Amino acid sequence: MVMNIQVESQRNRRIVRVNGKITFEYCPVLQNRLHAVSDDEDVREVVIDFRQVPFIDSSGVGEILRLFKRIREVDGEVVLMNPNKKLQDLFLMYRFDQFMKICEETDLDRD
Repeated sequence: MVMNIQVESQRNRRIVRVNGKITFEYCPVLQNRLHAVSDDEDVREVVIDFRQVPFIDSSGVGEILRLFKRIREVDGEVVLMNPNKKLQDLFLMYRFDQFMKICEETDLDRD
């Protein structure tokens, strides 16, 4: 299965909707898309939608951290949205919740 990535713009927010497993072989594609998003000077929030992501490996986790560091440089925020239970447990194990918001889509506009 090939990974598919769609980017939706909402003012200074970009929603990156990923469909498929995030594994080492697809990380260059993910990295290119995330770099393009984070290079946009208007972007202050990047939301990654994991609704259609059944699995992420350590290289995918590394791409999330790389994105976080790039967005933090412009005082922006990274949000991890709609992770399944397995991904949520992984993100909590890495303590992503200490420096990134992890939420459901319904929680996104409550801020």
